[in-house]
Amino acid sequence: MELEVLQSKHGTQVVTASNLHSVLNLPLRQYAAQVRRWLRDIYEFGDGTMRKPQMYRDYAKRPRPGQPIEDFYLTLELAKLIALRSNSRDKLRCARLLDTFLNNGQMNLFQQAA
Repeated sequence: MELEVLQSKHGTQVVTASNLHSVLNLPLRQYAAQVRRWLRDIYEFGDGTMRKPQMYRDYAKRPRPGQPIEDFYLTLELAKLIALRSNSRDKLRCARLLDTFLNNGQMNLFQQAA
């Protein structure tokens, strides 16, 4: 499965939670529990704050009428943090790909260490 990066009306790049889940090769039966955990967990964001993801800032519900499972749009930063925290074998490849999209197609080689 390939990662699909979408662009919102306001220019924000996002990925869907279902696509991220499938790219990470996580078990399908655990999708709902995993997504709930992703949205309730605490992450360290790029601005240095440690917080839970906030609705309409880091994620938004994806309307899918008639579908039995919920899906969400996730910002690239949140998706990268989720990928790194997951227990997937493909997490590093996925996080690097998300970081490349986050930096407009360029690898961020000279990032300062904290």
